[in-house]
Amino acid sequence: MHRVFVAHDQIPTITGSDAHYIKNVLRLKVGDHLELLDGTGLIYSVKITQLKMEQISCEIIKTASPAVEQKFQITIAQAIPKAKKMDLIIQKCTELGVARIIPMLTERCIAKGEKVERWQKIAKEATKQCGRTTIPEITPLRSFADVLKLKGPCDLALLPWELEKDLQLKQALSCKKPANIIILIGPEGGFSQQEVELAKRAGFTTISLGPRILRTETAGLAMLSMINYEYEQ
Repeated sequence: MHRVFVAHDQIPTITGSDAHYIKNVLRLKVGDHLELLDGTGLIYSVKITQLKMEQISCEIIKTASPAVEQKFQITIAQAIPKAKKMDLIIQKCTELGVARIIPMLTERCIAKGEKVERWQKIAKEATKQCGRTTIPEITPLRSFADVLKLKGPCDLALLPWELEKDLQLKQALSCKKPANIIILIGPEGGFSQQEVELAKRAGFTTISLGPRILRTETAGLAMLSMINYEYEQ
């Protein structure tokens, strides 16, 4: 069954680009069934009752709230990588349940541009593909200093660092399951020593991901996978 994300006020009467997509791209007809998602975690099973030029009317058959979203919120602050690595990061982090992705500018970032609209589209498509009900938030580009200020409301703030030898991620996760987690992921050249010190002063904990140095596009995905394993049991 087709799934379409629409604004809450578009249910059960759909207009604009969403109506165009259902009618001319999906080519659905009166009597066809589909699922509408408004990004709040609810899924509306509907039947199309009327098709007009720029409006589709639906009958709500059932409303459900499947348990596919995590009970804890993870924010990934990702230093902007070069080429199209950010596309992959957005897609895979979405599949692994991230709640928010913050494109971040650090000292050693090579890439400087931001493509928030493109990244939001990738997140939306990945959400549909993996069966999630909530699309991750992709924020505008933020500086490293601004991201550090976000530590306040987070129960757990982590920074994977290749020079950290003492504290492993598993040890950092041994505390009571947090409600909000924020993770800082460095660029291809890694965080500078000064950035690491600033993060520590802001309340972030440096952790090791093991003896191998992971690429920037791998580190966040590895952490999400390990956190999910640890806390979703």
